[in-house]
Amino acid sequence: MSTLQQAPAAQQTATANKFTFTYDEAATEIVFFPNRPGPIIVGQPPGGPELTYHGPEGNFTFFSDKISIQDGPLGSLISVILGPVEILGGTEHFLRFVLLLPPVNMGDTKKQLFHTFGIKTATTSGGTSPGAQLKYTVIPLKGFAEIVPLPF
Repeated sequence: MSTLQQAPAAQQTATANKFTFTYDEAATEIVFFPNRPGPIIVGQPPGGPELTYHGPEGNFTFFSDKISIQDGPLGSLISVILGPVEILGGTEHFLRFVLLLPPVNMGDTKKQLFHTFGIKTATTSGGTSPGAQLKYTVIPLKGFAEIVPLPF
C-alpha cells in the first residue's frame, strides 16, 4: 500500500511596509512606503504609495499621483521626476529617477537587507545632436525591507 503525502499548506509571510535605500558616496537616502502611513493630511492623496528622496538634487516627497509603478520580471520599477534640468541653450528637460524594487521574502524577520540599484535619467543634448539623447547614471543601493507599525 502506498501513502499519499500532502503538500504543506502555503505559508503566508508578512509583507514589508517600509523600504529604505542608501547610497553613501552621494549622501542619498530614499524611503518608500507601498501604502503611505497616516494621518490623512488635507491637500495630499489619502492613500497609495509614498516616496521620499534626499540626495544631491534636493529633498523631495512624492505621493501616489506623482509615482509611477510598473511590475515586471525584475521586480517593481518605481519612477519619479526629480525636477527640471536646464541644458545648453536654455532648453528645459526633466531628471527622472527609477528605483528597482525586487521581491523581498521577509521570512520570520522584521528586517531584511538586500542590494538593488536606481537609475537617474537626464537628457544629453535636447534632441538636436546625433547620438544617444539620454544619459543614464546607475546608483548601487543598499536596501532594508522592514515591517514597522504605521500610524493611521
